[in-house]
Amino acid sequence: MKPQEPVFERSRSVEDMHHMRLMALLDELVRDKGPRKAAESLGVDHRTLTLSMERGTLSRRMRVALDRALLEGGGSPAAEQRERNDSLEGRLKEVEERVEVLIKDVSKGLASVQGDYRALREEHSQTVRRLAQLEAGGGPDESASVGRSKGASSPRREFPDLVTIEPAQDDEEVFGESWPLLVEWRELRTVHPSRGKGLAWLRTEERLLTVELALLEEHGMTLPPETYPLRDFARNGQINWRRKALDDTRRALAWRELLSRLGRVCTLGLWRR
Repeated sequence: MKPQEPVFERSRSVEDMHHMRLMALLDELVRDKGPRKAAESLGVDHRTLTLSMERGTLSRRMRVALDRALLEGGGSPAAEQRERNDSLEGRLKEVEERVEVLIKDVSKGLASVQGDYRALREEHSQTVRRLAQLEAGGGPDESASVGRSKGASSPRREFPDLVTIEPAQDDEEVFGESWPLLVEWRELRTVHPSRGKGLAWLRTEERLLTVELALLEEHGMTLPPETYPLRDFARNGQINWRRKALDDTRRALAWRELLSRLGRVCTLGLWRR
């Protein structure tokens, strides 16, 4: 996807827009009052005003006069412009409030799904372990003993597809192609709070979920707090709730970015006030 370009790349764009705004104000003044009265209200010579209208450009004197009229709110066109700006500000505030609610709903919904999934995951993990014990021909006590003895010798590498939070010297060798993603995942997990708002938090949340889905789907890894590799239903559960969370996060991020761009446009419209 092509990255979003800034709304205004150069100061020339700002100047052009302000010139168009002044010309529109001049057109409305002339239409409402006529050329002579418009020139009188602006404090300029009638010929100077007429020349600006014919050429479509503004002399320095005309620009100063129109800027002053715009700032003072003289005439109905300036008042209408102010009303439009005030209306836009009010609408932006309403949109911002809706975005805040959406972000909160995303965080609450994610926490709720995670809680429900943890309970289901734990139940499934226990079932898988019991089945593994029965297939191995040993009882629960024997299997637990074997598990503890294995943990004493190699507590971290019994399952090489199980992601660990704490780093180890042989991580790169054990995790292989997934190693770069694991490094990024650990860094994001360290600095990113579980709940937040704003562009920075949403962008980091989007990247964290993207990395987790890549580890789960492309590399077959299992993420903490799991202590046993997940398969089938349990793995699909981890993938599905992260996909839903990623969709919600991207939706909130799109709204927040749109709000930011609209805010810059609104600010531009008010910068001469």
